[in-house]
Amino acid sequence: MGRSARPGGKKDFAPRQAWENPGGRPFPERRPRPKRAAPSGSEDLCWGRNPVLTLLQNRPELCRKVFLLAGAQDEFRDTVTRLCADRRIPLDLTERDDLERLTGGAVHQGVAARVAPIPPADLDDVVDALDPQAPALVVLLDHCQDPHNLGAVIRTAEVAGAACVVCQNDRSATVNGTVVKTSAGAAFRLPVARVVNVGRTVERLKHKGFWVVGLDHRTDETVWSSALPERLALVVGSEGDGISALTAKNCDKLVSFPMAGRTGSLNAGVAAALGMFEWVRLYGCGARAPE
Repeated sequence: MGRSARPGGKKDFAPRQAWENPGGRPFPERRPRPKRAAPSGSEDLCWGRNPVLTLLQNRPELCRKVFLLAGAQDEFRDTVTRLCADRRIPLDLTERDDLERLTGGAVHQGVAARVAPIPPADLDDVVDALDPQAPALVVLLDHCQDPHNLGAVIRTAEVAGAACVVCQNDRSATVNGTVVKTSAGAAFRLPVARVVNVGRTVERLKHKGFWVVGLDHRTDETVWSSALPERLALVVGSEGDGISALTAKNCDKLVSFPMAGRTGSLNAGVAAALGMFEWVRLYGCGARAPE
């Protein structure tokens, strides 16, 4: 691997009795508090200060309406009010109980927004806009089904300067409100592409000069055995099974991280972050394609 272009040759690489009070009257029966519904998996709601502010600043065309906690007086409220006015986005000053119901009890920080679906990026367009002679990083997720992991990967990838995060259309998490919140709004800034077939995507990336390295805890070769390539497609597997056998076969190389203890593997989002920042250690934060 290293700085050279892809070679054409071989790869290197239990009931309780009712208590009574002193007066002899039983205490009122304790009723369980109703559980709050989980935030909807719908793609039309995001919440939290960073995500909503990023939405208004970077992708206002996707914002349909903003719900802001009534009575709050601070710089954030002033900023949101101004941005909504400038971009002619409806703003609803909402009572706390209504905001709680809207977000299903999520940590909304006093604000939520209705959002149109984020259109997926075109992977070829993203890659073709990159400098072919400069270091570049693409993160490819092989059946990542946990939206928290997807959001964490997107957040880390943007920080590391990755060009794009790539997900599958089927059996994978979609970019919904949970993903946007976990990514701290990075999902509105970093291109996220969706593909039908990981194997074909691997081959496309190879054709465009990327080396494909998979993170697999079952392999003996560590990420430090040899330097990661400058033009890297980093493959991260699913939360339970890791990289599929077919995807692993198509990688140029499989690497792992040394581990003590008996857990046996890392969370997918953590593994992805370690891999990305090993690449950053070698080549510095990448430069994404111009928006």
